[in-house]
Amino acid sequence: MYILKQIPEDFVVTEISNVKILGQGKYLYLNLKKTNRNTLDCVKEIAKQLNLKEKDVGFAGSKDKNAVTTQLVSVLGVSKEKISKIKIDNCELSILGSGNKPISLGDLEGNSFEITIRDLEEVNINKTNFVANYFDEQRFSVHNVDIGRHLVKKEFKEAVKLMDDSRADEHLEKHHNDFIGAMKKLPKRLLMMYVHAYQSYLWNETLAEYLRKNSKVVTEVAYSLGHFVFTDKKLDLKIPLIGFNDTLVTPETKEIIEQIMKKENLHFSDFVIKQIPELSMEGDLRNAFVDITDLKIGVTEEDELNINKKKVKVLFSLGKGSYATMVVRKVIS
Repeated sequence: MYILKQIPEDFVVTEISNVKILGQGKYLYLNLKKTNRNTLDCVKEIAKQLNLKEKDVGFAGSKDKNAVTTQLVSVLGVSKEKISKIKIDNCELSILGSGNKPISLGDLEGNSFEITIRDLEEVNINKTNFVANYFDEQRFSVHNVDIGRHLVKKEFKEAVKLMDDSRADEHLEKHHNDFIGAMKKLPKRLLMMYVHAYQSYLWNETLAEYLRKNSKVVTEVAYSLGHFVFTDKKLDLKIPLIGFNDTLVTPETKEIIEQIMKKENLHFSDFVIKQIPELSMEGDLRNAFVDITDLKIGVTEEDELNINKKKVKVLFSLGKGSYATMVVRKVIS
């Protein structure tokens, strides 16, 4: 086996932004470098110190917590002097410029990675230029999928209980059984993350089953919610992220999705959440495979953190929404 992220410096992520930076505008664009910190936590702290609402601090995507990551954030109507006074543990902020648009989820081309793989007996890297585009463990955390499932099925009491969030709990102390009101005390981005996690789990199950039935399986790798299935060929295929728009279901995946939804006791209309309309999800199509670009394998070295073991650094880039850990799962044998 191997160890990833033994120290944050083992996993370095740099966002490849598509934001056009100007010399002026109502939004300031900042470079956020964080170590061993969650993106949402940093955004929350930036908003607090600038007396902004969290929605006024924009970012293109969440980055790994146990890592050293660099990404752009935007803040609305704040002076450069205020930025210089921000102090957040394990975070560095620098001003890049300005613009007239906030940074929103998806405003990036992709990410580049420098990953140190440790605790290796032998180093055997399988070079490749593609990988199945699964969502990996960091998408799901411990309860994210279960919370998302409860939200979609309108089981709000169960969802709030699993969230274990002080903001929701404080609301319930004053307004017993108002679980919808309790959830509305939480950031919309956080609630959406739970529904997205459930969609992502369903997507993983759909792709894995499709590949079992239609491709030569090279290996299956277990994870907390099932198995990742890897094959020897890249397929030109899109898999639906299930939502209320059932027209996104492709003929190739229709039967598999029907079986999964039957198992989950789920209907497309469940993704319409009238109680909190912002959480209603139409669905989307996601590429089943993603290209790996600029893959480079470093020199094998002695692992200073693990006695008598080896380490190796791999560098590559991926498009947005794809997981570097999936590349490692595939290339290490």
